[in-house]
Amino acid sequence: MPIPHARRMNLIALALLITALIAFVAFHFLPVMSDSEFDRMGADPDEINAGWSIWQEVGNFFVAPDIDDSHAMIGISTFLTCVVLILACPFLVPLLRRSRLVWWVATIASGLVLTGLGGLLVITGLGPDDHPGPAIFSLLASLALNFLGLLFIRREVPAAPEVDPA
Repeated sequence: MPIPHARRMNLIALALLITALIAFVAFHFLPVMSDSEFDRMGADPDEINAGWSIWQEVGNFFVAPDIDDSHAMIGISTFLTCVVLILACPFLVPLLRRSRLVWWVATIASGLVLTGLGGLLVITGLGPDDHPGPAIFSLLASLALNFLGLLFIRREVPAAPEVDPA
């Protein structure tokens, strides 16, 4: 018996959402800047160049918020939204399948995070003189895979009951 189309699409969506989660976890262990960029900036060799160090920056912002720095506020809010979406969506597939309202909210939020944070990362990190590390590409991939996974979710309609011809 073949798998129904909606069921197949939901399995693909789940695979994409889990892959986004794996890429996001990998982001934390990969370097944010390439070694040449790290050396060019004159960074201290003891300074941490891993993706998890962004959590230190987020924590520092919450300890001493700079209300005038709107770019940091936008970046941190989109990053935290990205974290919530990427961590929650693989576990919310049954709810996203059933409720169109929840699906729309998650998909629109994911699209906004992809365009906002993804655009910010592309504009600031992919210039001609910049050499981003693999963590940036891993974060971009997790954003794109999460959005794509949400787009693949379909509502599974139960089959109509068979009528006895007698």
